[in-house]
Amino acid sequence: MEIVVSSVIGGEIVAEVGMERVLHLLIIEMRKSLKEQFVNKSFDGLDKIKINIYISGNVSEYCVKSGITKCRYSQKKKEIISEFCIDRYYWTSDPLLDVKRRFLLFIEDSFINLSMFIKKRLKSEGYDFDSEVFKEKILKSLIGL
Repeated sequence: MEIVVSSVIGGEIVAEVGMERVLHLLIIEMRKSLKEQFVNKSFDGLDKIKINIYISGNVSEYCVKSGITKCRYSQKKKEIISEFCIDRYYWTSDPLLDVKRRFLLFIEDSFINLSMFIKKRLKSEGYDFDSEVFKEKILKSLIGL
């Protein structure tokens, strides 16, 4: 199965200089890790997952609340298209963690929520999606980051 991740960072996310670059590099590493984990894995009814990550900053704001803002399934293409969005206040809300740990926490939570959506949606199409295997692969992808 293929997982495609694209991202947009809307400017400075915290007062500390260079955190956008740290986040950008982290996303690149996450893409590689996800690709490695899912390269030989298949799920009935699902060939591809496309995720767009929008990170609000001091220049552009993409959402008012962090989380999954869009999720849809294309039966014809057997693909999930989802949008994860981080609002500009996410970085300074509780729990206060560094940018990297905070981002990974967001990604982990978002993928867990996405797995529930996929399971429910594929079940309605007659497929049995193994969300536990999916979550396990996601967690393995994130552990090394």
